[in-house]
Amino acid sequence: MRRRLIPASTWAMLVTLATTVLATTPLVDLENGRSLVSNIKAHRVGDVVTIIIVENSSANAISETENKERNEISGGPGLGFLDFIGDWGLETQSNHRGEGETLRRGNLRAEISARIVEVLHNGDYRLLGTRMVDINGERQLIEVSGICRARDIGPDNSILSTYISDARIGYTGSGHVNDTSQPGIITKIVNWLF
Repeated sequence: MRRRLIPASTWAMLVTLATTVLATTPLVDLENGRSLVSNIKAHRVGDVVTIIIVENSSANAISETENKERNEISGGPGLGFLDFIGDWGLETQSNHRGEGETLRRGNLRAEISARIVEVLHNGDYRLLGTRMVDINGERQLIEVSGICRARDIGPDNSILSTYISDARIGYTGSGHVNDTSQPGIITKIVNWLF
């Protein structure tokens, strides 16, 4: 069986063609300056970051007090014009016991996209994001703001809320269900008075 050899001129032509194709297809997108062969990571104002909100809070306080007080006062007979007073004594006793316990827990899990609104002088980013969902007249609003480091943002442009400093996370709702869960105006007035 005979092998066919490719002449050197054909190799030269293939190399020239490959070089031409690579030269006309840049590895950097000239419009936005981003590389076409690497991950695009948020790094400037306007870029979007996904914040994964995983917040668990728990607080527990227990208070217990006990006071016991006993006083004794006594005196002898009166002298002079007070001689009509005989031996006397007074004894008082006071007991107080109090207990109290407070327990509060909170849990919030959500994902929200936020924008980089400022690149600080040290390279950190200020983030701000809101998400509002309306379902059958019920409105749920999530607001997130804070500062994060560039290295804490993952390759998929996500970051956990626990890596955001000065974080402010708000979750509020409004609508019929929220209104019926609140005490009425008369109840509020009575609670305020008493």
